[in-house]
Amino acid sequence: MNADEKTPPSLAGRTVGRRFRWPHLPHRTLWALAVVAVILAGGGTAAGLAVAGVIGGTPASTMHVFDLKMYGAYQGWAWAGGNDILHTTSGVQKWSIVAPPIGSQLITGVAWADADSARLLTAPAYSLNELERTYTLTPWVTDDGGAIWKEGEAFRVLLEAGADPANGPVYADLDFVDPLHGWFFNSQGPALGAPIFIDRTVDGGLHWSQVEMTPATGTAPRGALPVGCSPYGMTFLNVTTGWVAGSCGLATLFDVTHDGGVTWTQQSFPCTDCALYPPQFSSPLDGEVFGGSGSYGLFVTTDGGRTWNAVSSPPGNWPDFVNAHDGFTMGLTGNDNPSAILWATTDGGRTWRQARNGAIQGNGPVETSQLDFITATTGWAVSIPVYSQPPPNPIPPQLWQTTDAGSTWTLITPTFTSAK
Repeated sequence: MNADEKTPPSLAGRTVGRRFRWPHLPHRTLWALAVVAVILAGGGTAAGLAVAGVIGGTPASTMHVFDLKMYGAYQGWAWAGGNDILHTTSGVQKWSIVAPPIGSQLITGVAWADADSARLLTAPAYSLNELERTYTLTPWVTDDGGAIWKEGEAFRVLLEAGADPANGPVYADLDFVDPLHGWFFNSQGPALGAPIFIDRTVDGGLHWSQVEMTPATGTAPRGALPVGCSPYGMTFLNVTTGWVAGSCGLATLFDVTHDGGVTWTQQSFPCTDCALYPPQFSSPLDGEVFGGSGSYGLFVTTDGGRTWNAVSSPPGNWPDFVNAHDGFTMGLTGNDNPSAILWATTDGGRTWRQARNGAIQGNGPVETSQLDFITATTGWAVSIPVYSQPPPNPIPPQLWQTTDAGSTWTLITPTFTSAK
């Protein structure tokens, strides 16, 4: 690691859940964690990786819900890994498997555009070899809940891309603000010395064009992102305004665009020498940035990202806000009682409190949970146990539901049926 490169903000052993879009890890980490995920889910070994669901379909008996995004109590999307995209109109207990016809290719990017629209990018399996070379990405589009998938026009990218829904994702790649407008952020994650590319679509993902390129070395063109930085991801608020965040040597990477990603400028931010993840928004005006330096912090906006203000550091990672006031994070109760618990804020992150009944004891969501709340009381936790060495009887990933802001949790046992 370069001496000037910061470690990405991460609190070991705490929550990695996140609302809206799920960015992704670099390939070396992805591949290692994918092996663990398959072993946990199916009792297999690394040798059975392709069969178990990282490439191709997953048997329904070992299928799990990851990357959950609900649009109300009944409609939503999820990803089970491989090419198994899931859609529901009946709530989280009943899912239709709406796999796109991608053959042996790998899904390298997923975005949920609305309750019926999903956008995918796929690449050949050899794109996992981590070489900085040119690859072909193929777009896939559905606007009817996955009943019909349209194949878009393939396009070429210099760097490889990857995704795995079971991981603790931190790097954004595919981002849509509506069914028509989206962006693909293509970089080597936090690695220094790699170029950055951003491609854009304005027709729902059927066609893509490059709008940004930052070289690996030298001087960036006017309006490009800075050279030599460590980007942690990209988020767009609307068709014109978006951010790329990360770290940049002794500076903070927090650049904004107001023309759909064509030109970028550094935005003032109340944290210097920081490592930041890209913003997440719960409304056109209200959003938050997680990151910081040393003790990690939370920064909020109430004016659509024009200004940002620091609030108290949350007791877990990846706070999940449903509006300007109400947010959640899955964290720990302390070193002497390290139980997983949902923490909540009702004042925009200024103060946090534990769920009413205290720490979750016994069976319940663990601190490595993906959170998706739709109201100040109703939400889900996709619980992903992590082991340094898998035990004889590992706990499989689980889906939990709360309707009282985390005071009680109900274990959901989903059913999966093929839509074909």
